[in-house]
Amino acid sequence: MEVLQFTKANCRDCYKCVRECPVKSIRVRDHQASIISTDCILCGRCVQVCPQNAKDVRDDVPLVKKLIASGEKVIATLAPSFIAAFDAPGFRPMADAMKKLGFYEVFETAVGANIVKTRYEELIAEGQELIISSCCHSITRLIQKYYPECLHYYAAVDSPMHAHAKLIKEQYPDAHIVFVGPCISKKDEVEQYCEGLIDLTITFEELEQWFEKENVTFENTPDDSHYRSRFFPAPGGVIRSMNRQEGFHYVAVDGVEKCRAALEEIEAGGLKGYFIEMNACEGGCINGPGMPKKRRGQIISGILVEQAADPKKDFDVVPTFDTHKEMVPEVHRDEMPGEAEIQEILARTGKHKPEDMLDCGACGYSTCREKAIAVWQGKAELEMCLHYMKERAESLSDQIFESSPTGIVAVDDQFVIRQINREAIHMLGVPEDQDITGKNFADYYDILELLNVMETGENIISQRTHLEQSDLYVDRTVMYDAEHKNFLVFLKNIDAIVRAEDSAAELRRETIRITDQVVDKQMRTVQEIASLLGETTAETKVALTMLKKSML
Repeated sequence: MEVLQFTKANCRDCYKCVRECPVKSIRVRDHQASIISTDCILCGRCVQVCPQNAKDVRDDVPLVKKLIASGEKVIATLAPSFIAAFDAPGFRPMADAMKKLGFYEVFETAVGANIVKTRYEELIAEGQELIISSCCHSITRLIQKYYPECLHYYAAVDSPMHAHAKLIKEQYPDAHIVFVGPCISKKDEVEQYCEGLIDLTITFEELEQWFEKENVTFENTPDDSHYRSRFFPAPGGVIRSMNRQEGFHYVAVDGVEKCRAALEEIEAGGLKGYFIEMNACEGGCINGPGMPKKRRGQIISGILVEQAADPKKDFDVVPTFDTHKEMVPEVHRDEMPGEAEIQEILARTGKHKPEDMLDCGACGYSTCREKAIAVWQGKAELEMCLHYMKERAESLSDQIFESSPTGIVAVDDQFVIRQINREAIHMLGVPEDQDITGKNFADYYDILELLNVMETGENIISQRTHLEQSDLYVDRTVMYDAEHKNFLVFLKNIDAIVRAEDSAAELRRETIRITDQVVDKQMRTVQEIASLLGETTAETKVALTMLKKSML
């Protein structure tokens, strides 16, 4: 399992990790970020800056618990930066707390630091003119992958963790060793260089969570032991732990960007008589990515390191093992696009001229050109360009606004027209070639209803009205945004519908009138027929009566 990976569900297109990554080892594809493991130096900056906690560091605590539960001896080597991570008053209370979790024994990695710093002193005495410290594994990866020419100057010495593990194994050959510290790159170093020595690595943050789950607290028993090698986690701490040789220069550099600048200076040549302490984390190991979330400030952490150390006393240890560490290049170079490909990608985001290159860095890359190269390499997407997406959104918005069949007018609280589309101009009876932006809306529309909306806070939703200037019937909606103090007026042309309705109503009225006339005429006809039938019947009756009498 990879040491560091992203949680896709939490990644939210902020590009903060890309912006902070000093070697741009993060790929964004389909709006999701992922680690390019071949390029990553595991400095952990992306973990520290991610606002969504979308970065997952491999948690080895379950495996450590399993080892402890098996009944095997599990020994912890504890990095000296613990003093800035926990409330333990010293090493002994910290070790006692860890033993409550089941560790067989807990030792200080600072003992290994003493071994390493002594070897540095020997290299200087042996005449190596330029030495780069080898404590920080992220710097190891940085040099291996990006500055292989500087490997010649990199101290071929184990890290303090590595040297200390060798010492523990001499004393406890059957024990399992777990490194506990502030660094996530140590998980990779263990796999790369410490096979058979160190089994697992956990961070201080993981240990803190473990303490909380087990309700482990620290005893308030001060530790009066102080050693010089405990300076190691502070900026320049390696140098402060060393016995310096007169005439030799000692320089501390922390932060990947500063380290890269120093490595470029070393590549250029000419530096002699220098010991250069490099640390990937600004502020040293006390500011590592594996420190607890609720970490102390840099000043207090530095003071705590000072209080735990003693510039005049150190561990009395003489290693009987070899501390040599073989370093090999791991160079990985991405293919580079040609100038034509770069220009084509830039053009796709609207960058045709030098003045179009804003180099704002919102995408995470320092320059538009650098981002275009990343797009070609499959590390970045066109949509990562904020200005490109803004212009595209505005263009789409403008197209929708102008082509909308609904008239739209944006009016401020002083009733000045701020924006109006062509359909609204037509409905208000304004000539198409006349621009009325900036004019008073009262010249074209009855603003009393706008005032009423503003005062009552009740919007007008889909109500019919007649516009006198254009002789059009419209369905209007008037909305007021109190926060931004502007009106949006929507006018939907329903003139044809209204006039068709009026025509249909007139037709119905005419039909009713004609029907009434027909009914009246029919009634008169019936009445006339009835009258004639009545007269005829009477005359027939008289005739028949007379006939009857004559027959009798």
